[in-house]
Amino acid sequence: MKQTYNTPGPISVFVELGSGQLTTVAADTTEASVEVRGPRAEEFHVEFNGKRIDVIAPHGRFFGRGDSHDVRVHVPTGSELVTKMGSADTTTTGTLGLLALKTGSGDIEVDRAEGPVVIESGSGDIKGQQFGAEVRIKSGSGDIDVREVFGKTGISTGSGDVVLGTVHAATVIKTGSGDLQVNRSEGDVSLTTASGDLTIGAAPRGKVTAKNVSGDVRVGIPTGTPVWTDINTVTGNVKNNLTSVGKPAKDQDYVELRASTVSGDVLLKQV
Repeated sequence: MKQTYNTPGPISVFVELGSGQLTTVAADTTEASVEVRGPRAEEFHVEFNGKRIDVIAPHGRFFGRGDSHDVRVHVPTGSELVTKMGSADTTTTGTLGLLALKTGSGDIEVDRAEGPVVIESGSGDIKGQQFGAEVRIKSGSGDIDVREVFGKTGISTGSGDVVLGTVHAATVIKTGSGDLQVNRSEGDVSLTTASGDLTIGAAPRGKVTAKNVSGDVRVGIPTGTPVWTDINTVTGNVKNNLTSVGKPAKDQDYVELRASTVSGDVLLKQV
Protein backbone atom coordinates (compact mmCIF):
# COMPACT_ATOMS: atom_id res chain seq x y z
CA MET A 1 0.00 0.00 0.00
CA LYS A 2 1.39 3.40 -1.00
CA GLN A 3 0.03 6.94 -0.76
CA THR A 4 1.55 10.15 -2.18
CA TYR A 5 0.68 13.73 -1.20
CA ASN A 6 1.55 17.23 -2.41
CA THR A 7 3.61 18.94 0.33
CA PRO A 8 5.31 22.21 -0.73
CA GLY A 9 6.88 22.63 2.73
CA PRO A 10 7.74 20.72 5.92
CA ILE A 11 4.94 18.72 7.54
CA SER A 12 4.37 16.64 10.66
CA VAL A 13 4.25 12.84 10.70
CA PHE A 14 2.81 10.58 13.41
CA VAL A 15 3.53 6.84 13.25
CA GLU A 16 2.18 4.14 15.56
CA LEU A 17 3.65 0.71 14.88
CA GLY A 18 3.92 -2.49 16.89
CA SER A 19 6.67 -4.56 15.30
CA GLY A 20 8.77 -4.13 12.21
CA GLN A 21 10.73 -1.20 10.81
CA LEU A 22 10.04 2.50 10.31
CA THR A 23 12.28 4.31 7.83
CA THR A 24 11.84 8.06 7.39
CA VAL A 25 13.69 9.88 4.62
CA ALA A 26 13.85 13.70 4.57
CA ALA A 27 14.91 15.37 1.33
CA ASP A 28 14.39 18.51 -0.76
CA THR A 29 11.06 17.51 -2.27
CA THR A 30 7.53 18.86 -2.71
CA GLU A 31 5.91 15.48 -2.20
CA ALA A 32 5.43 13.18 0.76
CA SER A 33 4.75 9.49 0.50
CA VAL A 34 3.88 6.59 2.79
CA GLU A 35 4.46 2.97 1.85
CA VAL A 36 3.46 0.06 4.07
CA ARG A 37 4.51 -3.51 3.41
CA GLY A 38 3.38 -6.53 5.38
CA PRO A 39 0.52 -8.99 5.86
CA ARG A 40 -1.93 -6.35 7.15
CA ALA A 41 -0.72 -3.34 5.19
CA GLU A 42 -4.17 -2.56 3.79
CA GLU A 43 -5.58 -2.29 7.33
CA PHE A 44 -3.29 0.60 8.30
CA HIS A 45 -4.94 3.96 8.85
CA VAL A 46 -3.10 6.49 6.68
CA GLU A 47 -4.45 10.04 6.50
CA PHE A 48 -3.13 13.47 5.50
CA ASN A 49 -5.00 16.62 6.62
CA GLY A 50 -2.78 19.08 4.76
CA LYS A 51 -0.38 19.55 7.68
CA ARG A 52 0.10 16.11 9.23
CA ILE A 53 0.27 12.52 8.07
CA ASP A 54 -1.01 9.85 10.45
CA VAL A 55 0.18 6.27 9.97
CA ILE A 56 -1.46 3.95 12.50
CA ALA A 57 -1.19 0.17 12.64
CA PRO A 58 -4.29 -1.96 13.30
CA HIS A 59 -4.95 -1.63 17.02
CA GLY A 60 -5.96 -5.23 17.54
CA ARG A 61 -2.35 -6.35 17.59
CA PHE A 62 -0.43 -3.24 18.55
CA PHE A 63 0.61 -4.51 21.96
CA GLY A 64 0.94 -8.16 21.00
CA ARG A 65 3.56 -9.83 18.88
CA GLY A 66 1.37 -9.37 15.86
CA ASP A 67 2.66 -9.17 12.33
CA SER A 68 5.80 -7.34 11.33
CA HIS A 69 5.42 -4.43 8.89
CA ASP A 70 7.85 -2.24 6.99
CA VAL A 71 6.79 1.43 6.90
CA ARG A 72 8.66 3.87 4.66
CA VAL A 73 7.93 7.59 4.81
CA HIS A 74 9.40 10.27 2.53
CA VAL A 75 8.98 13.91 3.62
CA PRO A 76 10.38 17.39 2.88
CA THR A 77 13.49 18.48 4.79
CA GLY A 78 12.68 19.96 8.20
CA SER A 79 9.53 17.90 8.77
CA GLU A 80 8.59 16.78 12.28
CA LEU A 81 8.39 13.14 13.35
CA VAL A 82 6.44 11.74 16.30
CA THR A 83 6.34 8.00 16.95
CA LYS A 84 4.80 5.45 19.30
CA MET A 85 6.47 2.11 18.74
CA GLY A 86 6.19 -1.30 20.35
CA SER A 87 9.25 -3.33 19.36
CA ALA A 88 9.76 -1.76 15.94
CA ASP A 89 13.06 -0.15 14.96
CA THR A 90 13.23 3.48 13.83
CA THR A 91 15.68 4.88 11.26
CA THR A 92 15.83 8.38 9.79
CA THR A 93 17.88 9.76 6.90
CA GLY A 94 18.35 13.42 6.04
CA THR A 95 17.51 16.46 8.18
CA LEU A 96 14.28 16.49 10.16
CA GLY A 97 12.89 19.14 12.51
CA LEU A 98 11.40 18.25 15.88
CA LEU A 99 11.65 14.61 16.95
CA ALA A 100 9.53 12.95 19.65
CA LEU A 101 10.27 9.22 19.56
CA LYS A 102 8.84 6.67 21.98
CA THR A 103 9.57 2.95 21.83
CA GLY A 104 9.13 -0.04 24.09
CA SER A 105 11.98 -2.19 22.82
CA GLY A 106 13.34 -1.09 19.48
CA ASP A 107 16.56 0.44 18.21
CA ILE A 108 16.59 4.09 17.11
CA GLU A 109 19.02 5.56 14.58
CA VAL A 110 18.73 9.23 13.64
CA ASP A 111 20.72 11.06 10.98
CA ARG A 112 20.12 14.78 11.67
CA ALA A 113 17.52 16.86 13.50
CA GLU A 114 17.47 20.66 13.60
CA GLY A 115 14.65 20.90 16.16
CA PRO A 116 14.27 19.68 19.75
CA VAL A 117 14.73 15.94 20.27
CA VAL A 118 12.89 13.88 22.89
CA ILE A 119 13.46 10.12 22.98
CA GLU A 120 11.93 7.64 25.44
CA SER A 121 12.99 4.00 25.20
CA GLY A 122 12.32 0.99 27.39
CA SER A 123 15.20 -0.96 25.90
CA GLY A 124 17.20 -0.65 22.72
CA ASP A 125 20.21 1.17 21.36
CA ILE A 126 20.01 4.83 20.32
CA LYS A 127 22.30 6.42 17.74
CA GLY A 128 22.41 9.93 16.30
CA GLN A 129 24.68 11.91 14.01
CA GLN A 130 23.85 15.57 14.63
CA PHE A 131 21.22 17.28 16.80
CA GLY A 132 20.88 21.04 16.38
CA ALA A 133 18.75 21.91 19.41
CA GLU A 134 17.92 20.69 22.92
CA VAL A 135 18.07 16.93 23.49
CA ARG A 136 16.37 14.84 26.17
CA ILE A 137 16.83 11.07 26.19
CA LYS A 138 15.45 8.62 28.76
CA SER A 139 16.20 4.91 28.44
CA GLY A 140 15.68 1.86 30.63
CA SER A 141 18.53 -0.11 29.11
CA GLY A 142 20.62 0.21 25.99
CA ASP A 143 23.65 2.01 24.64
CA ILE A 144 23.49 5.63 23.43
CA ASP A 145 25.87 7.08 20.83
CA VAL A 146 25.45 10.63 19.47
CA ARG A 147 28.16 12.33 17.42
CA GLU A 148 27.34 16.06 17.92
CA VAL A 149 24.81 18.12 19.89
CA PHE A 150 24.44 21.91 19.71
CA GLY A 151 21.71 22.39 22.33
CA LYS A 152 21.42 21.53 26.00
CA THR A 153 21.56 17.78 26.61
CA GLY A 154 19.98 15.67 29.32
CA ILE A 155 20.38 11.88 29.25
CA SER A 156 19.17 9.37 31.83
CA THR A 157 19.48 5.60 31.52
CA GLY A 158 19.15 2.67 33.88
CA SER A 159 21.95 0.64 32.36
CA GLY A 160 24.05 1.09 29.26
CA ASP A 161 27.05 2.93 27.91
CA VAL A 162 26.72 6.52 26.68
CA VAL A 163 29.12 8.09 24.18
CA LEU A 164 28.78 11.67 22.96
CA GLY A 165 31.12 13.21 20.41
CA THR A 166 31.16 17.02 20.66
CA VAL A 167 28.66 18.82 22.89
CA HIS A 168 28.35 22.59 22.50
CA ALA A 169 26.09 23.40 25.48
CA ALA A 170 25.41 22.27 29.04
CA THR A 171 25.26 18.48 29.28
CA VAL A 172 24.02 16.21 32.08
CA ILE A 173 24.29 12.41 31.83
CA LYS A 174 23.19 9.94 34.51
CA THR A 175 23.15 6.14 34.49
CA GLY A 176 22.80 3.40 37.06
CA SER A 177 25.53 1.26 35.52
CA GLY A 178 27.58 1.90 32.41
CA ASP A 179 30.51 3.85 31.04
CA LEU A 180 29.94 7.52 30.16
CA GLN A 181 32.12 9.33 27.65
CA VAL A 182 32.15 12.83 26.12
CA ASN A 183 34.86 13.34 23.53
CA ARG A 184 34.79 17.15 23.70
CA SER A 185 32.71 19.49 25.87
CA GLU A 186 32.35 23.15 24.93
CA GLY A 187 30.07 23.90 27.91
CA ASP A 188 29.37 22.65 31.42
CA VAL A 189 29.20 18.87 31.72
CA SER A 190 28.10 16.55 34.52
CA LEU A 191 28.58 12.75 34.45
CA THR A 192 27.17 10.46 37.15
CA THR A 193 27.11 6.66 37.40
CA ALA A 194 27.12 4.11 40.20
CA SER A 195 29.30 1.63 38.32
CA GLY A 196 31.35 2.57 35.27
CA ASP A 197 34.19 4.67 33.92
CA LEU A 198 33.73 8.39 33.27
CA THR A 199 35.73 9.98 30.44
CA ILE A 200 35.91 13.49 29.03
CA GLY A 201 38.36 13.62 26.16
CA ALA A 202 38.84 17.39 26.10
CA ALA A 203 37.31 20.10 28.29
CA PRO A 204 38.58 23.55 27.23
CA ARG A 205 36.17 25.52 29.45
CA GLY A 206 33.28 25.34 31.87
CA LYS A 207 32.31 23.38 34.95
CA VAL A 208 33.11 19.67 34.83
CA THR A 209 31.58 17.30 37.38
CA ALA A 210 32.26 13.56 37.44
CA LYS A 211 30.91 11.26 40.16
CA ASN A 212 30.86 7.48 40.50
CA VAL A 213 31.18 4.74 43.10
CA SER A 214 33.26 2.19 41.23
CA GLY A 215 35.17 3.06 38.09
CA ASP A 216 37.88 5.40 36.88
CA VAL A 217 37.57 9.08 35.99
CA ARG A 218 39.59 10.49 33.08
CA VAL A 219 39.60 14.14 32.02
CA GLY A 220 41.64 15.77 29.26
CA ILE A 221 42.53 19.46 29.51
CA PRO A 222 43.93 21.38 26.50
CA THR A 223 47.45 22.72 26.93
CA GLY A 224 47.56 26.17 28.50
CA THR A 225 44.08 26.00 30.06
CA PRO A 226 43.91 27.04 33.74
CA VAL A 227 42.18 24.45 35.95
CA TRP A 228 40.66 24.62 39.42
CA THR A 229 40.32 21.12 40.90
CA ASP A 230 38.42 19.41 43.72
CA ILE A 231 39.25 15.69 43.54
CA ASN A 232 38.41 12.88 45.94
CA THR A 233 38.94 9.12 45.83
CA VAL A 234 38.71 6.72 48.79
CA THR A 235 40.77 3.73 47.65
CA GLY A 236 42.03 4.85 44.25
CA ASN A 237 44.95 6.94 43.02
CA VAL A 238 45.09 10.43 41.56
CA LYS A 239 47.37 10.98 38.57
CA ASN A 240 47.77 14.58 37.49
CA ASN A 241 49.79 15.08 34.31
CA LEU A 242 48.77 18.71 33.83
CA THR A 243 51.27 21.54 33.61
CA SER A 244 50.42 24.35 36.00
CA VAL A 245 49.65 27.65 34.25
CA GLY A 246 48.49 29.69 37.24
CA LYS A 247 45.36 31.80 37.49
CA PRO A 248 43.37 32.60 34.34
CA ALA A 249 43.92 35.96 32.72
CA LYS A 250 41.01 38.34 32.24
CA ASP A 251 38.40 36.81 29.87
CA GLN A 252 40.50 33.63 29.51
CA ASP A 253 38.68 30.31 29.40
CA TYR A 254 39.24 28.03 32.38
CA VAL A 255 37.91 24.79 33.83
CA GLU A 256 36.35 24.08 37.23
CA LEU A 257 36.78 20.35 37.80
CA ARG A 258 35.10 18.34 40.53
CA ALA A 259 35.70 14.59 40.48
CA SER A 260 34.87 11.98 43.09
CA THR A 261 35.01 8.19 43.17
CA VAL A 262 35.08 5.56 45.91
CA SER A 263 37.13 2.75 44.38
CA GLY A 264 38.51 4.17 41.16
CA ASP A 265 41.47 6.17 39.92
CA VAL A 266 41.32 9.77 38.72
CA LEU A 267 43.52 10.75 35.77
CA LEU A 268 44.03 14.30 34.54
CA LYS A 269 45.95 14.53 31.30
CA GLN A 270 47.15 17.24 28.93
CA VAL A 271 45.66 17.09 25.42
